[in-house]
Amino acid sequence: MKLTKMSSVCFLVILAACNQEEAGQGTAPPAEAISHDLGPFFQSEAAMFDNMRNAIGTNSSDNWVKMMIAHHKGGAAISQDVLEAAPSTRIVPPNLEIAHVIRPSLQAMYDATMAVQGPDPSEVWLRKIIEHHRGAIAMSDVLLAWRGIPQDITSAVLRLRQEKSRELKELEQALAEMESRRDLQK
Repeated sequence: MKLTKMSSVCFLVILAACNQEEAGQGTAPPAEAISHDLGPFFQSEAAMFDNMRNAIGTNSSDNWVKMMIAHHKGGAAISQDVLEAAPSTRIVPPNLEIAHVIRPSLQAMYDATMAVQGPDPSEVWLRKIIEHHRGAIAMSDVLLAWRGIPQDITSAVLRLRQEKSRELKELEQALAEMESRRDLQK
């Protein structure tokens, strides 16, 4: 009986899961063990998720920071894959005009994050990541106001802006709670 590529992959996934269950590991196999034929970004995406899954720290905050590091390193690796794959001309050519339009927002984000100082590393980091998210939202607003951006890019920027706005509220809430706890300790 000849197995198709998809049924072969399914068989390997089931086999790997059974082997791990028998070994008592209880965790999924590394994604790269399953297949290398699942698209141009499979290895980078799998490595990113493996690294995020393995980002274990001393507490939930430490876990989250380690996961974000793995997430951003993975995003950089995927971007590198795009550049190495000879991407379409829609992605490659530099657009200096739009780069200059975004530059003030980028500089404002840099200035705001660099201005954050303090004795508590957790609070400093939280304030910096808040400024980082504010900068991402400001850059999104610049792009959304720009004429001639393709609809799919506009949709992606809108989703990013919504996500960063939601995360910003959570970060600001975490900062407020941290400040409240500090004030109670005084």
